[in-house]
Amino acid sequence: MIAWTAARVVKHGFGWEKKLPQEIAFVFAGSAIFIFFAFIKTAPWIWDNLKIGIWAYFIVLPFLWRQLITQWELPIRAAVCLAFFASGFVSLFGGLAAGKGGFGFAQRGEVDAIGFAVREMPLEARFAAFPTYNHPLLLNGRKVVMGYPGHLWTQGFDDYGKTNDMFAKLMQGAPNWRDLAQTLHVHYMFWGREEKTNYGASSRPWEKTAALAASGTWGAIYDLERPPSPLQTPAPTPQ
Repeated sequence: MIAWTAARVVKHGFGWEKKLPQEIAFVFAGSAIFIFFAFIKTAPWIWDNLKIGIWAYFIVLPFLWRQLITQWELPIRAAVCLAFFASGFVSLFGGLAAGKGGFGFAQRGEVDAIGFAVREMPLEARFAAFPTYNHPLLLNGRKVVMGYPGHLWTQGFDDYGKTNDMFAKLMQGAPNWRDLAQTLHVHYMFWGREEKTNYGASSRPWEKTAALAASGTWGAIYDLERPPSPLQTPAPTPQ
């Protein structure tokens, strides 16, 4: 497509007074996007650049069809269309088959229960919780130590690695976990489904040294600024 457009420009000649083919604007934009897509990484995952690269494909596709493909014989056109779209259809139908029951984002009951549990806690308080994009605390508008690392990288927070290392040690119950909590300005320790999954080997020392602020089938929250109650027992681990 680029070569074809360049040939048309040469054929028409250059000059401010001459009207160039309209395809030039679209092919130029598509080419610029494709070069950006090929050489600049915009997310931690290579495949995530496809969100940008797909626009180069969409921009040139109408002109590719009108100016080139429609002029070929029917068998060739059919083969080209198959090459362009077959892999996409396979991917689409495969995804639909894998997600017949839908793709979960959050459990409404869990989000509501945690929202009810934290309603009396200070809005400015920071929670230590596993950094993921759909954590129930985030969905309730609460502050956490770290957001989703993939989003942090994309937004240019290059130094989050040091915070992530300290936070992992805190959640694993390192001997200096209290100092780490103070450094990270943690008021509450959250222990729920995500924390159990990702920090399963944690010693959880806060269960014996901090007050149990709230608990339920979803997990537990510990207040690091208050000592434990004499009758306090560890909250059940969420299933």
